[in-house]
Amino acid sequence: MKKFNIFPYLFVFLATFVVLQLFNKSPDPVLSSGDVGLKTVENEYAIGKDIRVDVQNNQAGAIEVLSECNEMDGRKLLLPPFTVLKYENEGFTEVSNTANLPECTDSVVTTIQPGQKETFSLLNYSYSDFGEIGRYKLQLNLAEVAYSTPEFEIHEPGVFTKLWRGIIYQPILNVLIGILVYMPGHKLGLSVILLTIIIRTILLVPSQKAMKAQLRMQEMQPKIEELKQKYKDDQARLAQETMLLWKTSKVNPLSSCLPILLQLPILIALYSVVNGGLSPDRSALIYDFMPAFSLHEIDPIFLGFDLLTRSMIVLPLIVGGLQFIQMQLMMTKQKKKKAAQKEGSAPKPMQNEMEMANKMMKYIMPVMIAVFTAQLPAAVGLYWGTSTFYGILQQLVVNKEGSKSKSPEDDVQIRVINKKH
Repeated sequence: MKKFNIFPYLFVFLATFVVLQLFNKSPDPVLSSGDVGLKTVENEYAIGKDIRVDVQNNQAGAIEVLSECNEMDGRKLLLPPFTVLKYENEGFTEVSNTANLPECTDSVVTTIQPGQKETFSLLNYSYSDFGEIGRYKLQLNLAEVAYSTPEFEIHEPGVFTKLWRGIIYQPILNVLIGILVYMPGHKLGLSVILLTIIIRTILLVPSQKAMKAQLRMQEMQPKIEELKQKYKDDQARLAQETMLLWKTSKVNPLSSCLPILLQLPILIALYSVVNGGLSPDRSALIYDFMPAFSLHEIDPIFLGFDLLTRSMIVLPLIVGGLQFIQMQLMMTKQKKKKAAQKEGSAPKPMQNEMEMANKMMKYIMPVMIAVFTAQLPAAVGLYWGTSTFYGILQQLVVNKEGSKSKSPEDDVQIRVINKKH
């Protein structure tokens, strides 16, 4: 009896749903009403989240939304484009904050054409203006006319958010700030490099074990392919024999993923830190025992790159090139082994397929990493590039040790011979 495959029908359903959502968007009644529509994207936010505001121009002429750059205490600081109102004592009162505003050089004017909508981010004011739970409104003043958003709520972060901030995000932020405090010139680039070296050194032992396991997995791959060919019609037996081979060779196939899994939360946390965590608004997250330090003093320029903005060409090419070198080193031993086995034997189809897959991975992975780097602040790319360079040095050591050691595949053959005798 032919099995019913639900996946094609599920795919068609999801595709139809997405298309309908794209083309059947009804206008927002709040944004469409009045001369200027104004509302927050969400009705409630956790403390520290990015509050985003939609402004729609329903007038016949263009409107301008102004973020003023005012001089305060010898610094030019950027005010938010909206007046923040908080509900207190049976009424909404203005929240006035001048302590942790971002620096600026000029006022920012956003022009919205008739019928157009713009979304504004208040990420740099998340803690200073919205650091307490309660009910809020935002007010936009245009030509002596005030437009207000509907009420929205600020509440305590959930358990997962608190764990993420307390265990990963906040420690990474404070370690980076601690390095910046003592770094000459408060250079962000050198601080990110030093932070990367610290993190990779802490992860040295597990990542070293993972690299060795990956090297052994490459050596065992021909045996795996032989098992696939031998038991291609018996999947249960194939799984059993494969697990036995891993066990005999003392190789854990999941251990090679450990470095990436360990670094992924750190990478996400660093992105969050660079994307908004170095704003003076994030002073609320700095530990009390940290030395007094103004986040305005951070120097984000490194070798001509502004690390808080994207680098679209040079840095992605460097990081992609480093990733290619590391991939090349990871496959070096496998290439040497193939060259030694090449004489007198024709390559098997399975080996050809495996070689093709490795070649594709060697070229596709660096391109993916380069594209990924181009989409993120340059500081994240600098972290990944430094981490990859550290990994290259580590891989050279692993390859050198591996060339002196006995192959697990040979060890398996020796055990089988001994067992027969």
